[in-house]
Amino acid sequence: MEKYLNLFEDAIKVQAEMVGEEKAFLQAKQAGLQVSAAGHIVACTGNPKLVLLRLIRSFTADGSLSALHACAPLIEQMSKISAELDEAEAAAN
Repeated sequence: MEKYLNLFEDAIKVQAEMVGEEKAFLQAKQAGLQVSAAGHIVACTGNPKLVLLRLIRSFTADGSLSALHACAPLIEQMSKISAELDEAEAAAN
């Protein structure tokens, strides 16, 4: 879960630089995250994979090419984290 939280914080920082903190934090909230005024993730509501997908969708909803470009690391990390979590689950069973 910590990997997701770090990933969320990094993504929100990049988004805040592009659209401003207020809008980026609102998008994060709509995706299921609680963000402190300093930009740290306080809570994640729901499955982190789904929250990550909602965050990507929210960031790219306006069709901005720069937003899509900024989400590329999120998408790449999402696949890495998913693979690591799947391996951990398989090892635990």
